[in-house]
Amino acid sequence: MITALVIFVLAYILIATERFPRHAVALLGAAILVVLGFFGSKDGLAGAMTFVDWETMGLLLGMFVLVGILAEAGFFTWLAAEVAHILHYRPAAIFLTFPLLAGVMAALMDGITVMLFLTALSIRLAQMTKMDPVPLVIAEVCCANAGGTATLIGNPPNVILGNLLGYGFADFLIHTGPTALVCTIVTALMFYVGNRNMLKKAHANQDVSALIDVDRPAMITDRHAYRFGLAGFAAAIVLLMFHDSIGQLLHIHLGTASAALLPALVVMMLGGGDIKNIVKKLDIESLLFFIGLFVMVGALQRTGFISEVAQWVFRAAAGSTPTLLMILLWGSGLASGIIDNIPMSLAMGYVMKEVAILPAAPALGIMTWALALGVDIGGNLTPVGASPNVVSYTYMAHNGHPIGWGRWIKYAAIPTFVALAISALSILAKNALGFY
Repeated sequence: MITALVIFVLAYILIATERFPRHAVALLGAAILVVLGFFGSKDGLAGAMTFVDWETMGLLLGMFVLVGILAEAGFFTWLAAEVAHILHYRPAAIFLTFPLLAGVMAALMDGITVMLFLTALSIRLAQMTKMDPVPLVIAEVCCANAGGTATLIGNPPNVILGNLLGYGFADFLIHTGPTALVCTIVTALMFYVGNRNMLKKAHANQDVSALIDVDRPAMITDRHAYRFGLAGFAAAIVLLMFHDSIGQLLHIHLGTASAALLPALVVMMLGGGDIKNIVKKLDIESLLFFIGLFVMVGALQRTGFISEVAQWVFRAAAGSTPTLLMILLWGSGLASGIIDNIPMSLAMGYVMKEVAILPAAPALGIMTWALALGVDIGGNLTPVGASPNVVSYTYMAHNGHPIGWGRWIKYAAIPTFVALAISALSILAKNALGFY
């Protein structure tokens, strides 16, 4: 048990330093655990692969393909440019609207993709409107992470928890969606109020004649891919929402992986050569990272460490359900601000499965919603708390706008704690009402 824990912690530390590719660290840790025999001398790699949640992997792969097609077609750049044009490039309107746009979009697709294109566009818009891009981008990241809490596919932790614990798209939408919406709006308003002086100065210094009237329709660079990608994306959302009902009606097995992969594969098959080439640009590194992570956590489960942590968490709550829920929400939230919320959600997901079978344990549902809100929103606290944070933080540094940990925390800390407090009140209310 100790050896597996040491390897896991060392991998965590190496990932947090950002000095090594996180997928390589995770796979190396997994390989060492396999070689050391943690999955049995006979089973080896085959035994380790049984701990990989292939539903999660399939869902991520399918959504990566569909979102990649739309990004390659120029859809996201066009959408953001249209919104900016509707707002007449007014600094205050952009600063309030774009974080909300990030939250809505992150609920429907991978937050990493959302922040990749939105960070680049925000830097350009900030230059045009004389704004400081740093608070705008941090606001977008925080709203993207909060908004992504609303659905199964919004944030990677949700994908992990949903498939690991048996909850679908509609479950997240009903139980975390309303809280995510409130947190996203409150977060956007707090950033707006906190940066009013900067926005007033930007408005006073703005040269309207310098704003470039770009050809927005031309931003859709591949209309064929755009049409197929949008149709496939819409089909995937519908299938993810109703896959259980459709499966029962047609007497077929339609899981979350199939719901995302089927539209993605159809679009790839019918979309032509350009779409097929998008496969070369997929975020394969994230998929490899997930595989390594699943194996490392699987080793901890096999050694009994996860069960011991579950017992400790349950004892710490002293038999009080509200206390246990607050431990899950605040504990995971604060921890996710220090370390990546993906491994945190996977490890804690297994802990909750063990807690749920203990006598007098709370219902698994309410614990799941507490954990999901904690890890998703808590990840806003630092630049390494969640993957979209890392993407935007790195992109800003590479493009002449370094942020630094101190400045990130200065902007993000209070909105993060307020959002966690709102989430805590929501969880306590849901528990009291028995709505989970």
